[in-house]
Amino acid sequence: MAQVTTIDVTSIIGSATFPVNINDVYGLIETIASQRIRAVKSSNRIEDAFFDYVVDNGKVIEEAIIEMAEAQEFVNEGQPDFSPVDPIIYVKYFNNWVTKQFETTIRRDDIRAILANKGEGLEEVVSEILATLTEGEGYFDYKQMRDLMKNPQVGVDMSQALFGGLVPSGSKGIIYALRQMYNAIKATNQLGGVPCAHATPVEDIRVAVSESVLNLIDVTELAQAFNLEKEELFGKLVVLPFDADGDEAKVLVYDRKALGRGTRLYDYTQDVIGKGRYTNHYLTTERVYFYNGLFKCLSLNVSKAITNAKATLLTSAE
Repeated sequence: MAQVTTIDVTSIIGSATFPVNINDVYGLIETIASQRIRAVKSSNRIEDAFFDYVVDNGKVIEEAIIEMAEAQEFVNEGQPDFSPVDPIIYVKYFNNWVTKQFETTIRRDDIRAILANKGEGLEEVVSEILATLTEGEGYFDYKQMRDLMKNPQVGVDMSQALFGGLVPSGSKGIIYALRQMYNAIKATNQLGGVPCAHATPVEDIRVAVSESVLNLIDVTELAQAFNLEKEELFGKLVVLPFDADGDEAKVLVYDRKALGRGTRLYDYTQDVIGKGRYTNHYLTTERVYFYNGLFKCLSLNVSKAITNAKATLLTSAE
């Protein structure tokens, strides 16, 4: 029998080296009993946070709002004034498209060579490899959305306008601040630097908080503060997953139309390389991500509240 290097039985965390064990009776290498090949998964948990634009033609997204008509003095005598009063329209344009391509190669002959009899089938492995295209694109899409939300240019700081320069001091303060911001978004006003006063439909309001902030809040209490059922609140919450690069202290209460994502291209193609007996697979996307200042988006830094709340829950490990 050929010289075979064996390793010890794997530990509870497994091994990156195949444990080549020789059977005590027959002196032959013992084979794989079960085999699972999985692609790495990602999840875009902030999908509903943005307003989606599907663009079939053209390259520029145009958004416009029409200002409400103002009250005028009513004149019942004299010559009536028939001069036109044209509506005031505010317009924004967006065309900062980002084109990306995600690629993978399928080698069916090589996949067959690594498959065990009691394991995955060829097509299952091919499907898992192809799934890495959409999983990779989904993670990239999530990062673009997350980065836009934490961008300092997105949202108008409400510490002065709503709280007179004060910030929340603890978890209950965060709930109070979110309720105030929610009411301000819903009411007719010009908060958030929008060009004209308007109200936001309740169904379009979103509340974006990090998991770190949400962990400090009593969700039932938050729902009661909003006069919502917990299920209704979950429909409005945009929970930003834990991210070492994220800004956990920034909370947003906003009109969903203030954050836009446009899609011009989402296309799958492939090249068949007959001579090399492999196929190249591509997922190509072209998307635009933007902050639309025509609609209200209020932000607040709650870092002091996070620090104080954690101090009541955690202590030094020493």
